[in-house]
Amino acid sequence: MATENPQRRCLIVERHDWETGGRQQQIQIPVAIAEQFFGPGNSSQDITVRVFQTPDAAAPAFVREISISATYQNTTRRVNGFVEVGFMPSCFLFFEETDTPGTYDVWYVVDKAIVAARFNEWQQGGNSQYGRGRLAAIVPTPVRRDFTRI
Repeated sequence: MATENPQRRCLIVERHDWETGGRQQQIQIPVAIAEQFFGPGNSSQDITVRVFQTPDAAAPAFVREISISATYQNTTRRVNGFVEVGFMPSCFLFFEETDTPGTYDVWYVVDKAIVAARFNEWQQGGNSQYGRGRLAAIVPTPVRRDFTRI
């Protein structure tokens, strides 16, 4: 595993099994937490993601340019252009800052109970017709990718 930068923050966003937007390829992020992590939502912003197929992978499987939308009227911002999200199961998706501005290490963990219990900075988005609002948190330190226990 790479050496961790102690200045890194990590955004954790829940992906529900009933995602609907953009052929299930969008992740909505509550605006307050999105702005805290990615900055103001006046316009969309392009970012680079280094995607790790499994949490314990030593190197990213691929790198992708995606965008974080401007703020929508429903007070969310969205991850767009990340086609692989449509193939992910219900999980928590992690975006961790790197030493390069605008570049994030990304991975996901399907054991949602362990993730929810491990962190305590959660905010919850609004409920919808599909169910409860998604959980999201910003962890102010690097996150180990290969955890399996609380």
